[in-house]
Amino acid sequence: MAALNLSELAKRNNALLVYDKINKFKTPFELNDKTEIELKFNLDVKGIATAFKTQDLKKIKELSSDKSTKMFFVDKNKKVYKLTDLFKSEEFGGGSGSGGGASDTAVTESMQCYYSALRYKLGKKLHSGNATPKALKDTSLQGYVFAFEGSTRWEAKQLLAAHTNTTSKALPTWIEYGTDGQNVYTKTANALAANQKWSGDIYFHRGSPFMSAIYESKKTALEFDKSPQGDKKAPASGFSDDKWNPGDIWMSTMSPNPSTSQPLDFGKAENCNLTFDQLRKNVYKLAKDKKLLGVSLKKVISTARIKEFNTYPSRTQNTDVTLNGFTFGQSGDFFNSADIYLKLGDKQVQFRSTASTKSWQGEVKGAAAAAGKIGGGGVNFYCFDILKTTIGKVPKDAKKWKETLWNDNMFPHFHTLYKTYSIHPGNKLKKNKKVKPEKNFTVIKDLAVFKQMANGYINSKNKNAGPAFKFSKYMGLLLLDAIYNGKGSKNKWATQVLRYAMSNIDISTYFIKIE
Repeated sequence: MAALNLSELAKRNNALLVYDKINKFKTPFELNDKTEIELKFNLDVKGIATAFKTQDLKKIKELSSDKSTKMFFVDKNKKVYKLTDLFKSEEFGGGSGSGGGASDTAVTESMQCYYSALRYKLGKKLHSGNATPKALKDTSLQGYVFAFEGSTRWEAKQLLAAHTNTTSKALPTWIEYGTDGQNVYTKTANALAANQKWSGDIYFHRGSPFMSAIYESKKTALEFDKSPQGDKKAPASGFSDDKWNPGDIWMSTMSPNPSTSQPLDFGKAENCNLTFDQLRKNVYKLAKDKKLLGVSLKKVISTARIKEFNTYPSRTQNTDVTLNGFTFGQSGDFFNSADIYLKLGDKQVQFRSTASTKSWQGEVKGAAAAAGKIGGGGVNFYCFDILKTTIGKVPKDAKKWKETLWNDNMFPHFHTLYKTYSIHPGNKLKKNKKVKPEKNFTVIKDLAVFKQMANGYINSKNKNAGPAFKFSKYMGLLLLDAIYNGKGSKNKWATQVLRYAMSNIDISTYFIKIE
């Protein structure tokens, strides 16, 4: 059985977590015999609290060397405990859970469920005085939050611990108030309750069986869409869940047991005619009836803003956009980054590799976070469907498209495309817009020099990343070639790519975004 010890305190922020559990969160520790008990620092051991708070491991080790001072903790009955009496639970890195490698995204989305549930339970605005750890951990609140990471259901105490037991400098500030605190959760929960005036028992879901059942209906509709009787409206081969509805969390007044409530249940594809249009109508109606709503979360910087997407039957966010050119990276210097940017309407979309030399995608850039993504297959689908071109060479079935993996035999074509689009009229250099592109940055006309510069590319971490640069930049040039040699409307292509990235195509369903 693993116990806490000095070496475990050196990992992540475990020493500070011990301090915060005692003085900030006031949460119990799990002992090696699996009992739980609240502890305080033993005041007879001089300087022990400060040593844990400042993560002074040298001081803690020094105090541990003396038998009389290694009893760091006491319970309410004045019984003393040493560090190794404490069990290395999940929050200290003992297995999966809040200390075991869960992503910040999983933690923040789950934490938002608890704050939102508390806001509706209290019926008034949250602030530092009522949105306390004690209130969030209240057992009566747990029954309204179904936040999961895989098969593990999160408890508020685990999520609170995760905000301390993290290498992230930003995550703790999502809870905190004051000069350094951003209280993101409070702002978001207050904005949601002001916008959605629901009553009764309101449940919040993140990765729950209920939420999975919602997306199962999308799968059923996709199967029917592909069938001989279907409308063939779904783009790309997969049409991911988040493009149908990007709800990071869902709120509902329906029973959280999906076998009882059966959210959006229309049976199996073989015995029903479930179309995406039917789903659009029903998701919107349930939202307006205050029964079911997907909520997309973005980090709130100052004042939370809420927008509706995919309203029914009219689609208020479905504006057409124009293709307003491209740049090599943000500066326009081809060898300064491995990406390219397209300006679609007033949005900047970055296209780059995501797994070094294997996958490639587009990402809509926002003020604080990514505003949406589109995989390479989706981008190519719209090239094929609208422009009648493809990104690189593909099979006859464009839905089986894959990225063009780099090999050095591609250098001559890579160089040709580079020269073509360095002086292309669509190239909107940011350095000096009054000067022709080739005058801002020298166009490398010698293939040997071009190879040397590509192979010697140094990334932002000051490491050679030539293979990733070649793959990512070549894919970007193949995209530009598909766009500018296309026969269809470039603006229609831009509109559909942007809508797909922002989960706003014609078969996407109603949701709200808080940012």
